[in-house]
Amino acid sequence: MTSILTNGSAMTALSTLRGIGAQLSSASQQMSSGLRVSTASDNAAHWSISTSMRSDVGAMEAVTDSLGLAMGIVDTAYAAMETVRQSFVEIRNLAITASDIPQPGMQDAIKPTFSLDPEYAKSDVYKIDVQIQQLQNQARAAMMSASFAGVNMIYHGKNEDVDASKQVFSFVIGYADGKVQTMDVSAMDTLLLNDDFGSYPTTYPGEYNPEQTLFDGSDIINAPGSFIPASIYWYNIPVSNPVTGDPESYPVSPTYILQSIENHVVRFGSDREGLYSNLVANIDSKIQQLTSKMAYVGSVQSALDLYDENNRKRIDAATRGIGRLVDADMEVAAVKLRALETQQQLAINGLHLANSQPSTILQLFG
Repeated sequence: MTSILTNGSAMTALSTLRGIGAQLSSASQQMSSGLRVSTASDNAAHWSISTSMRSDVGAMEAVTDSLGLAMGIVDTAYAAMETVRQSFVEIRNLAITASDIPQPGMQDAIKPTFSLDPEYAKSDVYKIDVQIQQLQNQARAAMMSASFAGVNMIYHGKNEDVDASKQVFSFVIGYADGKVQTMDVSAMDTLLLNDDFGSYPTTYPGEYNPEQTLFDGSDIINAPGSFIPASIYWYNIPVSNPVTGDPESYPVSPTYILQSIENHVVRFGSDREGLYSNLVANIDSKIQQLTSKMAYVGSVQSALDLYDENNRKRIDAATRGIGRLVDADMEVAAVKLRALETQQQLAINGLHLANSQPSTILQLFG
């Protein structure tokens, strides 16, 4: 009878020990992984929701990378625009200075637009013209180098795959409901120079050209005292291809901006002071238009910053939500683990006691 009770006590203790061991193993896994729901069998609903949320977080983290790229592109464009603006402010100031210098001589009033007149080359106005050309070159270099990750928002090269008027810069700004959200910026709202503007056929100077950006082709300057306006070129001119006859643009440098003004005074008898005044007004207009484009690019910068901040907040919120669903409460888990370890020790002691009872009874019977 005693043997049966003893064996039954041992079996009970052993069964209890096995149950505690299983619980202890589960609690230990939770402690090591930090999760209370790691597989669908732990909690199917929470596992399903957390898995979907993790997928969304991954997409939003990809959006963060894309936003970083977009901000780099836009910041680079804005910095280059500031360089261009500063260059043209200096050009305007130099034009004002040139207007106060005595009128230079001109050996040949009827000359090619972009060839230097030898008499003019001896003048102080020419020295200022050289400084203006250096500033023009500086501005052009800034525009052409304003590329980040292969994207340039202010310069469109010749013979690119997409016409400037059809080009759109598309930036990834978010992810929601399984869809990628984008912000589109029209290239014509940001471009300053399009070396391909001449590919659009025009029949007379000043005709509307959908491909023409801020510094393309010629600027027509009203010339007081003359029926013929003056024209100046900053970087390129529309011409016909000598082989195919197709319209195209042709880069020019140097352009001798002030020589064009002085030549017009000599050739057509225009009022020098009035012509210079209109030239300065024209450059001021360029600066104002450039400033407007910079303001627009600045608004894109601000929008991207806000989208980036919002996306990061969404990532943080989603991550916290996942944690609430699947993460283990480490303090509670630790207490549970200690309690199970205590129970395990008590069960082991009970098993030892049950196993020791037969030898104790035998000793009693001597």
